[in-house]
Amino acid sequence: KQWYQRRVAITAGETKERRKGGMVQQLQKNEVDGLGGGGLMVPQKAQSEVSNMGAQAIDESLLFDFLEDDGIDISTAKFLHGLSKNGLRPLSDPRFKQTIDKIKSIGNDGDTIPEHMDMEDFKKCLSSNMVFITQALCGNLVIPKWGEFTSVIKDIFEECKSTKLKNGEAEPKVADLTPQMAKVDPSKYAVSICTVDGQRYSIGDYKTPFPIQDLNRVLLYALTCTEKSVEYVHQFIGKEPSGSEGEALSLKKGIPHNPLLMTGGLTLASLLKPSLCFSERFEYFLKKCQQFCGNEYVGFNNSLALSLKDHSNRLYAIGHYLRENDCFKNDNEAKQESLEAIMELFIHYSAIDMSCDAASVLGATLASGGLCPLTGEKVVYPEAVRNCLSMMNCCGVNDYSGEFMFEVGLPAKSNVSGAIVVVIPNVMGMCIYSPPLDRSRNSWRGIQFCKLFTDRFVFHQFDPTDRAKADKVDPRRKDFTETKDQQSLILLFAAYNGNMTTLYRYLKEGINFGYPDYDGRTALHLAVCGGSLEVVRFLIDKCHVDVNPVDRWENTPLDDAQKYNHQQIIVLLQRKGAQKGSAIMGN
Repeated sequence: KQWYQRRVAITAGETKERRKGGMVQQLQKNEVDGLGGGGLMVPQKAQSEVSNMGAQAIDESLLFDFLEDDGIDISTAKFLHGLSKNGLRPLSDPRFKQTIDKIKSIGNDGDTIPEHMDMEDFKKCLSSNMVFITQALCGNLVIPKWGEFTSVIKDIFEECKSTKLKNGEAEPKVADLTPQMAKVDPSKYAVSICTVDGQRYSIGDYKTPFPIQDLNRVLLYALTCTEKSVEYVHQFIGKEPSGSEGEALSLKKGIPHNPLLMTGGLTLASLLKPSLCFSERFEYFLKKCQQFCGNEYVGFNNSLALSLKDHSNRLYAIGHYLRENDCFKNDNEAKQESLEAIMELFIHYSAIDMSCDAASVLGATLASGGLCPLTGEKVVYPEAVRNCLSMMNCCGVNDYSGEFMFEVGLPAKSNVSGAIVVVIPNVMGMCIYSPPLDRSRNSWRGIQFCKLFTDRFVFHQFDPTDRAKADKVDPRRKDFTETKDQQSLILLFAAYNGNMTTLYRYLKEGINFGYPDYDGRTALHLAVCGGSLEVVRFLIDKCHVDVNPVDRWENTPLDDAQKYNHQQIIVLLQRKGAQKGSAIMGN
């Protein structure tokens, strides 16, 4: 708002001086020239007015808590702690990399974070990430009272840690599918949470890796639906709960009941990238796992893969059963994949390692419609995620799925390693890891945690909309809504700075990407000035914006691209039918 008022004042002052026949003061002229005579246009190699605007737009009152005792310099330690209190991890979160690098460049050696910084220098360092940092410091993230929320999570964690078995309840046991799996320490226990805004919390043995096992079916399903289509996938796999164990020799109308059974997972393995060789298919899947997890720890347990191969009689029995019923299909009907190749590929997918911390990011990626909250990378399509969560809802925790849906009411997927990934759409992903399994082959402690979680918080899908129960808490942001002007300003920032996370979020919310500012400058104008080919392509292909919007200076995006000599963008715009403003206004 302050920046808009300043621009209006500058423009008004310029007009007044022209009427007098005088000249605009040099400072005002520089500011208007910095805007390129066209809203937010910026020379590519100069320090952007958008960045300057970002530094000025940061309310200094938000930074007072980080001042040193002298009241002049900023304490970087206090600033980083302030972000951490809101659930963010600025030193490892890729969204803060540019900001942290700028802060380091102020230091003596350029490689360490200085203890103190001048206020003006500090604001310049924040300029590239102004919108997100302001939201975090103002408590405008999806879980605003992060400390209170995590305090309850810690209480639930401790309560489940000391929970005793009920009378008649079978003793939970670690899975013994292979000798190696039977050696897992049953005392391991961890909970990790990642919100769609990238707020993180982990407690317990959250760095301990575990094989994803059954979780690979969730990823295979989402990836295959994205690569092919939902309709294509469900020609070969059904959508119904089976009512039987996950490793049952059972089909419905000649196809697996659903993608989350062993039969469905093997069929998906045969459908994903069938034209590639074994190594390329595995490399593709492993890379996608890393993208799902925001490049958190994802590895491969070779010894487990060998062990699974030696103790997979049931898997091979299911494979032969599927081959007998002609369930393995691919685009080339003349080419039949060998059963051995599919089995070994599926075993390798199962032996991929992941930490509890990483699995929570995987859940958050699903919660945000396939967009990784840490990297802003679109991993899978929202339609694929919707169908994936539907499957997790009805058959994600084996033959306990119906009761889990009744008591917990959230999409989830368990595995025999003792992990449960829970997804709260548009809010967060959560992973609970505890190896001992109950009779349904789900983590016994993980199930207890999920029950207590929805007992304390209003996250069950069918909790009353007024959330009036006194014994439940809704930690989600309630009172923050962006006005149309705020959305427009944030959208322009995101388009110029190439912030794909914000752009995808606004696309998902149905925001009008063609909405101009008062100068007629649109997100496409700003993306072109910023020189981001990816954003320009996104706005045209995904958001379907007009390629010929004309601002009040009669400039189109093509004019801007030619002014700043962005050749690749010029070629793209011309291919999409873009014209210069003079040609449009002349017509």
